[in-house]
Parts: sequence; structure tokens; C-alpha cells
Amino acid sequence: MKKMMSIALALTLALTLICTGALAEETPQPEGGEKFEGTWGMMNGLVEIVYEEEGYRVLVDLFNQDDGTGAQWEYACYYIEEEDVLESISSCKAPYTLDPDTLEIARGEFEYEGIDDEGATTVFSLSEDGALTWQDGREGLGQDLEFREIGNFAGVWENAEKNIYTEFHWEGLYDEDTYFYSVFVGIGDDDFHLIGLYIPEKGKLECYDTVAVQDAEGLYAALDAGIPWDVAFTDLGGGRLLFETGGAEPIELEYNLLGPES
Repeated sequence: MKKMMSIALALTLALTLICTGALAEETPQPEGGEKFEGTWGMMNGLVEIVYEEEGYRVLVDLFNQDDGTGAQWEYACYYIEEEDVLESISSCKAPYTLDPDTLEIARGEFEYEGIDDEGATTVFSLSEDGALTWQDGREGLGQDLEFREIGNFAGVWENAEKNIYTEFHWEGLYDEDTYFYSVFVGIGDDDFHLIGLYIPEKGKLECYDTVAVQDAEGLYAALDAGIPWDVAFTDLGGGRLLFETGGAEPIELEYNLLGPES
């Protein structure tokens, strides 16, 4: 059920947002706002923050894995330097349902959309320990929710010249502080399935062999035993990842919205 939840959130995000690297930035991003941009997660939700042109587009997605329903909020925000927050100027909300068999998403009508009234704006800020907080101005939601940075890796990335592709799926949490991805790596005719653990302090997605994890009877045991697979990914921004493995020369991968070539 956890995997269905993460797939649902990834699908709804993908339907709404495009790759950050493909967005035009006509006005330079404010330095203080850079720390907000990226993907943030919690047990039943994702937040995607993208800078585009003059402000930030923020998508909040909460999913109920018990009944397959969810809701999505989208905000247009500006960075307020004096308060070090993102504050909305407009917002909208729409419910959706997910068919667990087909993974098809049925969207409902907007419950509201438009410019936010004075006193009804939404604010995103960072706590002292680096968590993203959400204070919705229309419904008073998000007061007790905290989202943690999970990196910006979801989707397909490749280097056609080197015949390398990678595909990432966010899988959720082992606990409140451990975020992980399923990672598929294709090098020529060889395919590998790994577990990727995002390390915010390093800004890297470090990978573990699924067999080693099983042999160690779980991810924590593998971490304690120090059984990494010598692969790591770093988000370079602009739709590029750095792929490092085995002490070889690092290779840049580019985001491919359409997926790998057949």
C-alpha cells in the first residue's frame, strides 16, 4: 500500500509539473528563496516547489491510502525576504481518486481557485531543523505537518552517447527521517535494481544492492553493516544528474520527460 501511495503522488505531480530544467527563468531567482526549491515528502504527502519566471509554483499533494482518495493544492507564491517565507497570491484545490488496479487517476472539480483574499494567503517556511512547514490560508490546513527534503530524482535520466539510463521511483519512508527510492540502472545490455537512500547532508542519493539488503535482513541492517553499492547520484540542477560509480569518471545524465529510447 505504501508503494501505491508513492506512485499515486508521483503520478499526480507528473501530470501537473514539468521538469525544472525545462522552465524559463526570465527573472533571476532570489538567493533566499533557493532553499525552498525541490521536492519534500512525508508519510502521506509530497510538496513540489519550482521557480519559474518571477515566482514559485508550489504543489501540495496529500493521499489517503486507506480509501484511495487524495487532494491537490496548487499555489503561486512570491518569496518575502523580510520574513524568509514563500507567500501565496493565488491558490486552487481539487480532489482526486486513484484506481488501485489500473492506477488511473480521476480528478474532481475544483473546490476553489483564484486570487487569495487579504488574510487568506498561504505561507511556506522552514523550521529550525530544516523541515518545510505549510500554513494554508483558506482552510487552516498543514499546522501539524512537516515535510522533509527528499531530493529531486524522480523520473528517467539518460546519457544516450554512453548508453546509460536510470529511472527513479520514490517509495516512501522507512521512518520519519529515512527516504528511499527504487533505482533502475541500465548500462548497455545490463540492468540493475538498487535501493537509493537520499542523504540531505551530502546532497546525494546513495545506492544499495537489493540482494545485499535482503541478505542483511533489511535496510537498517545493511546500513549498519556498511553494504553500499558503489553508485551515487547528485542533482546538478537544470535537468541534470551526476552519476558516479566505481571510481570511474563521473557521467552527466539529462532528464528525459518521454522516458528511455526503446
